[in-house]
Amino acid sequence: MGLLDYLPHLIYSTALTSVSMHHLFQRKAAEANRAHVAAQISILEDLHTRLAAREDIPDREFDRLWRLARSHDVWRAEEAEGMDVNLKSVHIQPKETIGWREVLLGRRFDTSRTEELDRKDLEAVRMEVESASRSESR
Repeated sequence: MGLLDYLPHLIYSTALTSVSMHHLFQRKAAEANRAHVAAQISILEDLHTRLAAREDIPDREFDRLWRLARSHDVWRAEEAEGMDVNLKSVHIQPKETIGWREVLLGRRFDTSRTEELDRKDLEAVRMEVESASRSESR
């Protein structure tokens, strides 16, 4: 009889612990993704500024910076475009809160829309870099 008296409390405490751990994981994943994207933007802006100023950037350094900027799953999505791959990325605004529905059921991803916007941004950056490199070679 003693164990049955405490069973509801064990279930509630297990559920609350699970929900809080899931919520913490979602928050930390969002923070890490924001930091990663901010670093990627910083690298690309620095590269753009240097190319716009017609600064001579060694090929080795350019390749290193480009690889650092490519270390995001948007690039992997582009490379795996022909395959049936569903890569997820978390895009949360800095002031956005995570609701209980997301905590309990998880985040829903609209990967097709996200990948479409990321491809457009990627293409714009790629065109800027190519036009800057063409104008440098002249």
